[in-house]
Amino acid sequence: MNQQMLERRDILIKAGMDKDEAKNIKDIKGTNMLIDKTKGVQYLNETMELIIEGIHEALAGGPLADEPVQNLKMTLVDVKLHEDAIHRGPAQVIPAVRGAIKGGMLVAGDSLLEPVQKIQITVPMDQMGAATSQIQGRRGQVFDMQSEGDTITVVGKAPVAELFGFAGDIRSATEGRAMWNTEFAGFELVPNSMLKEVVVAIRKRKGLKEVLPTPSDYLAG
Repeated sequence: MNQQMLERRDILIKAGMDKDEAKNIKDIKGTNMLIDKTKGVQYLNETMELIIEGIHEALAGGPLADEPVQNLKMTLVDVKLHEDAIHRGPAQVIPAVRGAIKGGMLVAGDSLLEPVQKIQITVPMDQMGAATSQIQGRRGQVFDMQSEGDTITVVGKAPVAELFGFAGDIRSATEGRAMWNTEFAGFELVPNSMLKEVVVAIRKRKGLKEVLPTPSDYLAG
């Protein structure tokens, strides 16, 4: 948002965004973006700062597990504001916007991202099976194998949550003959089959209700 509007618009259009959307960006927070498509709404300009503040609060902790939100595109289509300024202050606008964003995310089908690590394990040829099973048994994937002499390097990735105890397990599985290293490989979606279990566990740890939230929790009334 520190860029000149025209400069930002041209960059976004070049990246494939619709021209009308690109020129109406009102806020960018991390990888999240707000677009204003309203026309002639009274009092909106003086209220926009509060709307953005409410959005930032929603982005700081999403509805599923109160974790930071990424990759959200929000479009403001219409808004009705009270003509009396006392009824469109922070106490009214911020909670309304925060609830609308969180409820909207649930309607849109949001999910949870988890950190993933790239793993390289170098072992003697006869220990290749043990190395691959250590990755695959941790919800991981093997995507390359590189042989050199009588050793082979197995390259894969696995969620960080599944790698606790990895060092001890790989030593035991390969009779202490493995060398390995790991590096951060970004974030990936938690599998749908595990989403409820993971979300409920996080909510329990944070002292939140131990049930999956629904849009009506935020959009009622």
